[in-house]
Amino acid sequence: MSDQPIAIEHLCFRVPPGGQRAFILQDEQVWGPALRQQPGFLGKEVWLDVEDRELVHLILRWASRAAWKAFPPEQAEALDRQMQPFYVRLEQAKEYQLWQPGLPAEEAAN
Repeated sequence: MSDQPIAIEHLCFRVPPGGQRAFILQDEQVWGPALRQQPGFLGKEVWLDVEDRELVHLILRWASRAAWKAFPPEQAEALDRQMQPFYVRLEQAKEYQLWQPGLPAEEAAN
């Protein structure tokens, strides 16, 4: 078990009707290889909102917040530019930590 809590990156995009599949496939093609090469990247899930069909949630798991924040910003900007054909809007970007019973409470909260 790591001595740092697992970091969760939650991105929520508004994708025009009928565009979800293409957006998800493009995201995997553009971002997938880069993320899998990044130390500390644990995986990604795609969640589709059943109440608002235009929302696509990307849930990324990182070994730690430090691993997540070590992703080079210039690489992220270049990857985002490759996503430009999709007219989507980032609705929300949030950060969570996975609670782990073995960590002291103050570490899990920071």
